[in-house]
Amino acid sequence: MYGNESKNCDVYINKVFVYGTLMKGFQNYKRYLEGKINSITPGRTYGVLYHLREGYPALLPGNEIVEGEIMEPVDDMLLKSLDRLEGYSERSSNNLYIREVRNILTEKGQQMTCWIYIYADEKYAKENGILVPNGNWRKFMEVCQK
Repeated sequence: MYGNESKNCDVYINKVFVYGTLMKGFQNYKRYLEGKINSITPGRTYGVLYHLREGYPALLPGNEIVEGEIMEPVDDMLLKSLDRLEGYSERSSNNLYIREVRNILTEKGQQMTCWIYIYADEKYAKENGILVPNGNWRKFMEVCQK
């Protein structure tokens, strides 16, 4: 049962689920996460993934499987840095992404509670993005670069 959203922000969460440029091997992993995290666990959630012409993916609500990586530990300082990258502020109503809590399923069937960034402008993503087959942005990018 992955993809369950939880709004309980009283619990300290030190993991983030990433599915795009923050995954290992991509530019924002090197810039924001390399040397700061100790563990990368493959995981998946539900949604629909689009590749935007700006060069990064947009996760929207949906029932498809989206693959990515669980990064940990993520402390408050690193989370604030990721919020800036993702265009998210708790005090703003005009965010690029919304950060929420979600249970992510690992390959071993374990659920991990993680932060995840959901793209805020569903209409823009659907009208201007390319649907990512099988919800795997890494594989999508490998095909695009050939």
